[in-house]
Amino acid sequence: LADGSLVRTLEGHDGEINSACVSPEGLHVVTASDDKTARIWLLADGSLVRTLMGHTRCVWSACVSPDGVHVVTTSFDKTARIW
Repeated sequence: LADGSLVRTLEGHDGEINSACVSPEGLHVVTASDDKTARIWLLADGSLVRTLMGHTRCVWSACVSPDGVHVVTTSFDKTARIW
């Protein structure tokens, strides 16, 4: 945030990314994509931790619970899922 320079690029989704959020403890980034998945990444090095699969249409949003235990996703398949 200090100077606006790029720190890293997260790559791996097969579709457009619709949202991204940082976990409350600042360790992870969660992304939601048109490829029907949400992905959890390590903020420190950008490595993929886990892919959340199960939605049948694009994932519109993903957020992390305040305690950092769960991820909630919403999708055009008309569901919200808690992981």
